[in-house]
Amino acid sequence: MTTAQTPTTPDAGDGTATAPEGFVYLDTPGLPVLVPEAYDRWGPTQQRGYLAQRHINAAEARSVTYAYDCLREAGDTGPGETSDGRPDRRDPHDIAAAALRAAMALSRRAASRLIDTAVDFTERLPRCLALLTAGWIGLFAAHTIAEETRTVSDEHMPALDALIAGQLAPTRRRTHPPRIGPLRKMVTKAILRTDPVGAAARAKTATGGQDVTLTPVGDDLTEISALVTADTGAEIMDRIDALARTAGTDDPRSIGELRAAGLLALSRGWTSLPDPDGNLPGDPDAQPAVRRVLLHLYHHEGTTDLAGYGPVTDHTLARLLQTAETRVSDLADLADRASAAAGRYSPSDALRHFCQGRDGTCVFPGCQAEATHTDLDHIIPFDHDDPAAGGRTTSDDLGGLCRHDHNLKTEGIWVYWRNPDGSYTWVHGPNHPDPDPGVAITVEPTGPLAHLAAPRDPETSARQRRAAEEGETGSAPTRRRRPHRRDRRAEQRRRLRAEAHQLLHPDTEDPARPPTPEHDDPPPF
Repeated sequence: MTTAQTPTTPDAGDGTATAPEGFVYLDTPGLPVLVPEAYDRWGPTQQRGYLAQRHINAAEARSVTYAYDCLREAGDTGPGETSDGRPDRRDPHDIAAAALRAAMALSRRAASRLIDTAVDFTERLPRCLALLTAGWIGLFAAHTIAEETRTVSDEHMPALDALIAGQLAPTRRRTHPPRIGPLRKMVTKAILRTDPVGAAARAKTATGGQDVTLTPVGDDLTEISALVTADTGAEIMDRIDALARTAGTDDPRSIGELRAAGLLALSRGWTSLPDPDGNLPGDPDAQPAVRRVLLHLYHHEGTTDLAGYGPVTDHTLARLLQTAETRVSDLADLADRASAAAGRYSPSDALRHFCQGRDGTCVFPGCQAEATHTDLDHIIPFDHDDPAAGGRTTSDDLGGLCRHDHNLKTEGIWVYWRNPDGSYTWVHGPNHPDPDPGVAITVEPTGPLAHLAAPRDPETSARQRRAAEEGETGSAPTRRRRPHRRDRRAEQRRRLRAEAHQLLHPDTEDPARPPTPEHDDPPPF
C-alpha cells in the first residue's frame, strides 16, 4: 500500500480553508460551503438548489472518508498473522467492504467501488479530494475521476492530479462543476497530455475486455449492452441512425423505437427498417440506408477527439488513419456576417461541424446531450422575411441545443447569449413563471474546439445580450400542445388498465378512450 499524500488544500470544515477568487464560504447548518460572490444576487429558488447540491456533495465526501477509515481499521498495512502464527491472507478490502455493507446497506459491488475511490482519492488524488470534501464535486464525479485514472502509473499522478484539480476548481466564470460527460472527456484529455504513451498502451490492451451482454429489464424487454472500441461504437451508431432515418413520415414509432428497429435490421442484414412487428422489412423497395460511415475527428495541441465520443489515444488514431479515407478541413474561419452564407437559414456542413466541435454538448445548464444530436439554434432568431434584420447563420450566432432545450428557448422560458470569452449566460426569459433578473448561469463550451469559442465579431455579445434582455430572442407564445408530464403518466396508466381489461375479457369491446392529444410539433428550426 502506498503512502498517503497530504492534500494541499485545507478541508473546508476545519476552518482554515481559503476560498478561491470569486467565491466565499457561507456558514450553513452542518458545514460551510463554497458559493460564488454573486450568490446574494440570486433568487431564493436558485440559492436553495445550489446549497442543496453542495450539501449532498459534502455528505458524500464523508462517506469516502468513512470508507478509507474502514480500510485502515481492517488492517490494510501489509500481510499479518493469525493467532496461531499462520499468515493472515484475508483481504482487508473485503473486511472493510463488509463493514460498509452492514453500516450503509450497500451491495458488495457498491461497497467495493466506494473503497476503491476512497483509496485513489486519498493516496493518489489529494487535490481532487480537497474539492470533494469542500462539496464542490460529488461522489459520482469522484468515481468517474478515480476510475478513469486508476491504471495511470504512480509517477504521473502528482502532475495529473494537479492538472485535473486545476481544470475542476471553481473560478469567477466556473460557478458550477462540469457535468459528468464533459468531466470524463476532460479527465481523458488530461491523461493523454500527462502520459500519452501509457494511454496508448492501455487502449491497446483494453480491447480484450470487449463484450456484448443481454440483461432482462422487465415488461418483456431486454437491454443489450456493448463494450467496443470508440470508432466501432461510432460506426455502429451511425449505421443505426441511418436505418432509423429510412422511416416514412407516417411511421408512428418514436426515434427510440426506430433505432431499436434499426439494430434488428442491422443484425439481419436488411437495408431498411422492419415493420412495427419486427418481422419483415417494412418496405422492400425502400431506399437503402447509407452504408458509408463518416467519422469526424478534431485535432488540437496534440490530442484528437472523435465526434460523439471524445478524446482518443494515438493507438486508435493510427488504426483509423490506416483504414479510412481522410480529408483535412480548416473550420476556424466561419463567422463572416457579410458573407452570402450568413444570410441563409441552414448552416453549411462545415459550419455545423465547427459548432458541434466547439460546444461538445447541448449548451443548456446541466444538459449532456452530445452536440452531434443537437439543433443549431440562432441565438437571435433568423428573420425569414428579412434575413439581414435577424440573427445571422455564423458560428457567432449559433448555439447547439437539444430539441427539448431548444423548445424552452424558443418559447421564451429561458434565454441566453454568448459572452466575449465564448461562454454562454442563461437567464429567465419573458415567459418564465419567475422572471427573476438575478438568475444568471454561465455554461462553458466543452468541445475540442472550445478554444475557438470567443466571438469573431466584437459586437456579438452585446447585441445578443440586448436582444435577450428585451425579450427578442425567445418570445414566441408559450404553447403546450403536448400533454404535461403528469397528464401523460395518467394517460399511460389508463391505457395499461384498458389493455389489462382486454386481456382478461377479450370478447368485450375495448373501453372508450378519449382522443389522444396532439403532440407538439417542433418549431420551424
